[in-house]
Amino acid sequence: MEEEVDHRGDELPPLTKRSRNINLERILKLHKPDFSDAHLTTTGFWPIIRTMMGYGHDHVMSRTWYHYHGEDPNNGPGALAVAWHTAGLIDPLLIVLKINKPFVFAGRQDILTGPIIGWWGRRMGVQPLLRQAERLRGFVDDETATRVNSASMLTVASKLAHGQASILLPEGHSHSEWYIHRLRTGPVRSALNAAALAREIGNDVPVILPVGLTFRDPHAWFSDALVEFGEPIQLPELPDKNHGAKLLAGDWVEPDKETTIAVRDEMRDRLGYLTPDAPDIDTWRAWLLLGHITAKLDGKRLTTWKQEVLHGRAFRDQMRGTSNKVWQGPEGCGEEDLASTSKLSERARKAANTLHDMGLDARASHPDSAKINWKNIALALVLMPLVAVALPFIIVGNGLQALVGVTIAKFNSEAVDKKTTFHMMPMMLGTVLFRPLIHVGTVLILLRMGYFSEYSAYAMVPILTPILWLITDASAFLCRCFLRISGGIKRNSRTYFASRSKGWVSLRAEFDELSKMLGALK
Repeated sequence: MEEEVDHRGDELPPLTKRSRNINLERILKLHKPDFSDAHLTTTGFWPIIRTMMGYGHDHVMSRTWYHYHGEDPNNGPGALAVAWHTAGLIDPLLIVLKINKPFVFAGRQDILTGPIIGWWGRRMGVQPLLRQAERLRGFVDDETATRVNSASMLTVASKLAHGQASILLPEGHSHSEWYIHRLRTGPVRSALNAAALAREIGNDVPVILPVGLTFRDPHAWFSDALVEFGEPIQLPELPDKNHGAKLLAGDWVEPDKETTIAVRDEMRDRLGYLTPDAPDIDTWRAWLLLGHITAKLDGKRLTTWKQEVLHGRAFRDQMRGTSNKVWQGPEGCGEEDLASTSKLSERARKAANTLHDMGLDARASHPDSAKINWKNIALALVLMPLVAVALPFIIVGNGLQALVGVTIAKFNSEAVDKKTTFHMMPMMLGTVLFRPLIHVGTVLILLRMGYFSEYSAYAMVPILTPILWLITDASAFLCRCFLRISGGIKRNSRTYFASRSKGWVSLRAEFDELSKMLGALK
């Protein structure tokens, strides 16, 4: 019988079909630990990967904002980025696109052994990890898991010590909550060993880089995201002065428990601050609403997702009186959270739920949101004929990949937090697998139909194919702009008609009451 809880009594994450298919012989054959300073990615492959990621991001995300609480991570030593995990493979993608360093990756074993993604994972040098979810359910024995994981983590530590970057998501699995799940110590142990190695060889000591990922809707296609790079965590020296030398000899030695737990707790608190840290989505919506109303009291209107998140979080932390603790979930500090239990938050929760039932969100609380946005309408009218011209190029160049993504996302039985990944992956892989063939085929069809007949077909294919590629990219950019504008028009029209309904009078009175209550807090 499979285990369903870990050693703390927490429920184990569900396993996907791929993660259940553990081929130990294949894992051990493909696993290639490397403790040198060499880059693990196949030579010339990383620029292709980043380009593919860019296509995947542009297809899935509406807008992504980046915010730095500290230094630009590209300017410092090796960095281990850690984040909570609510949107599948979208989470690491958003981080990778902003850190311009060589990367070493470690993740679920099927990223190395999978039939399609495994081919790419191997060329990226992904190091496999056999998680508790597999071990406690009996899919792999403890001895093998320890051997594989130790070699993988030592590889990550070695690369970090040589100034490279990595991403480890310490919750261990993607989820759908609005607070962090129990954090594993694996990332901390790898970072501490990386620091010990760096000190041993005389390199700059790497850091742990907390990253906040806050989505408007982490499971929706074409959503907004805020990516925040927090203040880096400086890693202390370990009590054992010979620790680095042992690691340099190729043996994984666990850092002492006391230091590991201390750094883990600091990582938890730094990371928790950069998440909603709300008991549920209703409370998070309430804080966003209160952030909007607070900004209005200051004579401001929040127009970007970045502004909304920062103002909503500012209210949360004001009510708590601190920003250095986690309050919700299994990592919570156990104290009463006034930000979620106060009368002000309760009233805001009801108002935010009413807005949600109307198909609106906190942006509708500002009076100007109910005014017709003629600028957007004019832009949409100007773009419409251009979009009509662009659509055929989009359908031909990207239609197949998008259709595959929609189909998988709709009919796949895996958890909802994987949906955006299913949209992203076909677009990423299709960029190199399908799209070149589609463009070449399109050019050949045009030539066969008699276009450019005065030229040699063989000469026209290498000329027209990249031109068609660039036209498709420009068309995709144009359509994304149109989608954002049309989404704003749709929200604006909903707000306009809702503001003229009977129920809006009481909702407006609720906004005014919340304004008074917030004013009293100042």
